[in-house]
Amino acid sequence: MAFAATALTIATIATAQQNPSPPLPVVPQPRADLTQTSATRISLDDAIRMALQHNHAQLAARSTILQNQAQEITANLRPNPVLSFDSQFFPLFNPGQFNGNYLATQSQFDLGIGYLFERGKKRQHRLQAAQAQTAVTRSQVTDNERTLTFNVSQQFIAVLLAQSTLEFAQQNLDSFQQSVKVSEIRYKDGDISESDLLKIKLQLLQFQTDLSAARLAKVEALVFAPISRL
Repeated sequence: MAFAATALTIATIATAQQNPSPPLPVVPQPRADLTQTSATRISLDDAIRMALQHNHAQLAARSTILQNQAQEITANLRPNPVLSFDSQFFPLFNPGQFNGNYLATQSQFDLGIGYLFERGKKRQHRLQAAQAQTAVTRSQVTDNERTLTFNVSQQFIAVLLAQSTLEFAQQNLDSFQQSVKVSEIRYKDGDISESDLLKIKLQLLQFQTDLSAARLAKVEALVFAPISRL
C-alpha cells in the first residue's frame, strides 16, 4: 500500500509538471497619483474620421472656404449712393460776419448726390472670379483630405503589418525553442554531438534578433502614425 501511495504521488507530481496551471494575472493596485489609461482598438474608418476631425491644418483650410464665400457676397454688392456737401466763403474764423445777409449774398453751399454705374458687367465678373476662387479652395481642401486619408490608411496598415510580423516572430521563436529543448534531450542521450547542439543554440540568436527587430518596428509604426499625434 505504501508503494502504491508513493507511485500515485509521483504520478500526480509528474502530471502537475507537464500541465502547469496558468499563473494568476497580476492586478495593479490603483494609485491616486497616476492616471490609469487603457489601450483602445479602433478601426480604419475611426482612424480616418478622427484624423479629419482633429487635424488643425485641415480645420484651418476648411475655414478658408467660408472666407471665400464671404468674398463672393462682397464682390456681388452694388455701390451705395454718395451724398456730398460743400461750402465756400463761410465765416468760420470771423464770427462777427455770421449773419443772414452775409450767408445769403457771400457764402456758397453745394449739395450733391452721386451713384456709380458700373458698365461692362464688372460686378458679374467680380462675382465669377470670387466663385472660381472658392471652387479652387474647395478643391484644395478636398485634395488635402484625400492626402490625409491616404497617409492615415498607409500608417494604419503599417501598424497592422508590424503587429502581424511580431506575432509571427514570436511564434517562430517559441517553435525553435522547442526544437532546442529536443536537441538538448538528444544531446544528453548521445544522439548528437555538442558541436551540433551549439550550432542549434546559435541559430536561436537569429530568432531572438528577429523578435527584437519586430518589436522595434511596431513601436516605430505606432510613433510615426499620424493618428497618434492627434
